Amino acid sequence: MEVVAGIYQIKGVANVYLVVDDDIMLIDTGLPGSSSKIIKYVKENLKRNPQDIKTIVITHHHFDHTGSLDKLKILSGAQVAVHSADAPYISENKKPVEMGFMRYMVNLIKFIYRTKPVEIDILLNDGDVINGYQVIQTPGHTPGSICLYNPQNKVLIVGDNLGYSKDKIVSPPANLLPEPEKYKKSMKKLENLDVEVILSGHSPPVTNEATSKLDEYLKDIN
Repeated sequence: MEVVAGIYQIKGVANVYLVVDDDIMLIDTGLPGSSSKIIKYVKENLKRNPQDIKTIVITHHHFDHTGSLDKLKILSGAQVAVHSADAPYISENKKPVEMGFMRYMVNLIKFIYRTKPVEIDILLNDGDVINGYQVIQTPGHTPGSICLYNPQNKVLIVGDNLGYSKDKIVSPPANLLPEPEKYKKSMKKLENLDVEVILSGHSPPVTNEATSKLDEYLKDIN
């Protein structure tokens, strides 16, 4: 669905976003096996060619966001952009430090799908701008987790940094925050942003009173 003018959400275990202009920027790629669904949406719903996807931005290295990256890079020819701190987990299959049950799940998924390393074309760092979106490094969930903020359309894309439930913005579960103190410090970087829409990796979009809901959440972080 079109969640805001020019931005389309493809729902899945992890949400995927298409930012559509003259070129298309894809945010995350979903689980392995999601590439056909994404390409079909581009062709049938947007009436565009897969090669119009010029950039694929990854919010963080977890498999539910990068599982179809290798195939989509091949199908589109897009450049892949990842924060430098998470790049080795994608380009070199560096083993992440996961917690509890997640460690088992990650290893199982990698074994089943035989995920391949993917070459990174653009190394992102805090403060960079890509296609009009400011890169905000937000370690805590992963070392190179990022948010993307566009001051023009006032859209904030948060990956797994934030969720939305019962009309409130919420944190990820504690077992998905291996570095909780870094996470709290990271979220403070979102203060004073003028936001109208918040798009997350696993929740519905926040399209109503986004700034006040974000401010209320940030006040509760100790």
